[in-house]
This record gives sequence, structure tokens and C-alpha cells, in this order.
Amino acid sequence: MDKNASSYAYTVEPFTEDCFGHLSWGRLGNLILRCASMHAGEHEFGFEQMKRLGQAWVLSRLAIEMDHPLPTGAHFEIETWVDRIYRQFTDRHFTVRLADGTVCGHATSTWSLIDFQTRQPADLTKLSDGGFTQTLIPERGAPIAPAGRIRLKHASHTATHRAAFSDLDINRHFNSIRYLELLLDQFSMEHLEAHPVRRIEMAYCLEAYMGDELEVWRDDDLNNPLRTLFEIRKNGSEVVVKGSVES
Repeated sequence: MDKNASSYAYTVEPFTEDCFGHLSWGRLGNLILRCASMHAGEHEFGFEQMKRLGQAWVLSRLAIEMDHPLPTGAHFEIETWVDRIYRQFTDRHFTVRLADGTVCGHATSTWSLIDFQTRQPADLTKLSDGGFTQTLIPERGAPIAPAGRIRLKHASHTATHRAAFSDLDINRHFNSIRYLELLLDQFSMEHLEAHPVRRIEMAYCLEAYMGDELEVWRDDDLNNPLRTLFEIRKNGSEVVVKGSVES
């Protein structure tokens, strides 16, 4: 493993699984973001370091693919690394593997660094002392395709959810992974059992807060019958999140 990559070990504990006996997508998503935070902190550009500078990392895009679900009791690790910076964004990647080295899946993500006061993204190429450029692994790119463009043409409204206390993260915004769970909630248990989810894409557009009424809109992907497209909107028309779920 490259010195600028880090790997974190976990076990699929009871109560972290879904109803099929596999690590839930929500739990996996949160672990992936946790690994991102720990790796950044180890290299001096994590949550606490950026908070002291009046800045915070914001997730812009996330794609997760799992070819082999993780069963209860499985020992696994998540490896993460960063390969590039391009002005207002940086790409971070992940590999999920069992303790014996078997690769089960991957993820790729895009982040921006936002100023608390102005709410504007920082230019990552101009951070003091070079920022985290020494941590990059440019020769090791994304292990899967990044989240693509999502366009709903014939969307139908499928659910409404009012943001509540348990939806909030440490920044008091609607938690990034809770959006992912909202998309999965639009399928029946029977459908997900017959068509296990293989890939989820998320594109984060706006923040949502306590009390916001979120509408979930759904559409079929005419180019891929295994893929369902989503938008989560607030205030009637503002798109908060776009996403897709693929079997």
C-alpha cells in the first residue's frame, strides 16, 4: 500500500446489517465518509484542522459499487487515497476488501472546501504551504467510473420526508448518507431481494436543514433498465440531491 493511502479495519457487527444479513448501504456509506475524515486528519487537512481555519469539507459527488455484499461477521477494510486537485474540487477514492484481500467493491467521491462565512469554495491549488499536494497519488486514479449526469424527464413524485433531528449531521445539515437511504426506501423489500443493489450514485446540489420538507421524485433510465433515477427537492422546485440506484 502506498504511504499516502490509509486502510481501516472493521467488522460487520450485529445491527449494522440490512434485512438480508449484509452490511447496510447506509452503514457502508457512513464508514466510507469516516475513513475519508480520518485519512484527511492524519495528513493535517481533516475536519478539525479545517475548522480552525474557518473552512469545512463538503461532499459533492459519491459513487459506490459493491460486487460482493459483506455478510454479518465479515472482517473487512476500507482503503482510501486522493489522486488529484483541480481548483475547487478534489477526488478521493476507496476500495473495500475482505481481510483475506478479496476485493468486494469500490467508491469514488468529489469534495470541495467551503468557507464558513462566505459559503464560497476555496481554490485548493492556492492553499498555504501547498495544502495537501504532497499526499496525492496521481498515478492511482478512480477504481470505478465517477457519478455521472442524472436527468429526469418523466419524473413522478413518490414520497415526502420532513427533515428531523435524527437526519442531521455535525454541521446541522441533512446527513449525506441519509439521502442515500431515502432513495433505497423507495423500493419494496421484495424488489431489493430480487434485484440486489450493485451501484449507487449521489450528486449533492444544495443543503437541507431541520424542518425542510423534502420531496422524492423518481424516473426510469430509458438507457438502462436496471437503473432508477431520483431527485430530492425542497420548496417545490429546488433540487437538493440527484441520485441513481442500479441493480
